[in-house]
Amino acid sequence: MPCDFGRRRPLRFRWAILQAILLVGFAAGPARSEQEDEKPAGQEVLENSIDRWNRMSPEERERELAKLPPDRARMIRQRIWQYNHLRPEEQRALRERYRAFSQLPPEKQQLVRDRLREFSQMPATRQSEVHDEIRRLRMLSPAQRQARIDGDEFRGRFSPPEQQIIKALSTYLPN
Repeated sequence: MPCDFGRRRPLRFRWAILQAILLVGFAAGPARSEQEDEKPAGQEVLENSIDRWNRMSPEERERELAKLPPDRARMIRQRIWQYNHLRPEEQRALRERYRAFSQLPPEKQQLVRDRLREFSQMPATRQSEVHDEIRRLRMLSPAQRQARIDGDEFRGRFSPPEQQIIKALSTYLPN
């Protein structure tokens, strides 16, 4: 069943939380759970940066934040607080997106990060239209998605930068 939390939260908030998960890197590369060594191959559990953050001591958190510019540290604190106040099913959906993201090759991860940054800089009205199109495309098969992206209606409705955002996010981020 598709996640419906997006209809109950403001658009900017949902994307901000997703960006926090994708952009915040407190350690190099994706972290693995402490229990991974005990799990058989194929059952490893990737965890997101916010989960790792929540397990850090206050001193460790402050050391990590001290490495960042003050504005970014404040933004991270705010987004982690917001994430921690989501309902469990909303947190699960975001963790699932992060898990899929972390399995992408590094160049695809960077592409998604770049497109999310571009998306966040768009006017709210365009964000809404772009987000709706991404949601529609995610429901299609890869062949149907490509046919829609190649269509005249799509190209006439969205600017080339918007098309790049839509294509990358609908392709590389899961529902």
